[in-house]
Amino acid sequence: MKLVLKILALPVLFVVKVICVLGNLLTNVVSYVIGILLLVIGGSAIYCIVKALWQSLLILVVLGIATIAVVFLLVWAVMKAENIGESLGAFIRS
Repeated sequence: MKLVLKILALPVLFVVKVICVLGNLLTNVVSYVIGILLLVIGGSAIYCIVKALWQSLLILVVLGIATIAVVFLLVWAVMKAENIGESLGAFIRS
């Protein structure tokens, strides 16, 4: 019975590993774009402070926090997928 489960776990492991590779690639590419976006948001926030545009500053702060949260969640999802892949690999090798 355990051999059947190991055979069934192989395609799942393959899918999880593909998700890990794509997630790492996506994280690396998105980090460059988000870095530029955060620089623009920071510059715009400085402009809003100088011009006393407090509502626009609030919007920019929320945008900055949301951007950082999206990156955090993406990295968290990739780490969870890697943990699942390691667990499945350990099960198959047992």
